[in-house]
Amino acid sequence: MVAKNHIRIDDKYYISPCDIQFFHEFGYLVLPQILLTNEVNELEYWFDHFISGNESHQMGRDFAGLSQPFNTPISQLELITALFPSQYRPELKNNIFFKVAQCIADQLYSSGKTDLDLEYFSAKKPNKMQTKYAMHQDLTSWPKTEKPWTATFSLAITDSTLENGCLEVISNSNYESRLRKYQLKQKHNECCQAQESRSLPHDKVIHLPIKKGDVTIHNERIVHGSQANTSPHWRKMYFMSFRDKETIKQQQGMGFSHSRNNHNSQHIKNKTQQLKL
Repeated sequence: MVAKNHIRIDDKYYISPCDIQFFHEFGYLVLPQILLTNEVNELEYWFDHFISGNESHQMGRDFAGLSQPFNTPISQLELITALFPSQYRPELKNNIFFKVAQCIADQLYSSGKTDLDLEYFSAKKPNKMQTKYAMHQDLTSWPKTEKPWTATFSLAITDSTLENGCLEVISNSNYESRLRKYQLKQKHNECCQAQESRSLPHDKVIHLPIKKGDVTIHNERIVHGSQANTSPHWRKMYFMSFRDKETIKQQQGMGFSHSRNNHNSQHIKNKTQQLKL
């Protein structure tokens, strides 16, 4: 569903009750033009700065290729991520995407206070087959908490198309009573795509192509991923995940963080997660 009844006023973006109902019912939502072209262009400058490796000297493993080993030269990386860019460059603190996304997240989640839990730039190089992102459920990657609610925003820095690997979701997978079992895909290192949710015979894939400045939002349970970029152009996305403030505190109290420089996070997740797979 692409929402139609929306209003952007300064750094606020107001959605309709139908949008909120759709997100809670289907586990995803598409919102058009949450940012203006000039606003996206400003973010794209920093996107290119990070993806080119200009901050890699201070980021450690927060800058990596998801489908290749850590020691792969930057020029050879294909599916590139830069975690927590606003922590490494103060110019990105409280940027316009954060402000607008926070406003929308607050409307989607009325039973608590939301806060930013995870952010990253993600780039798919043109015509590269190792840019496929395996189908998965976000909740299988995090420790068990009392309030797992999540809204992950995927902002298109460039058009996200079928050809360059737009987001795709499995219809109604958010209704399944248990998280799906998954299989390990790659084990070059702990940052690589390690999980792929098992497919089911009745799975119906919904593709969510969006234009520059549009956003998709998905929850923590829906099965999602994206295909390889077979186009001659980069696919550039900026992701932010919002969760309940108490959930974030609970995770931090366990010693868990999303940073790949925290070598204990995987052990903590495995130890605390009691999810029914």
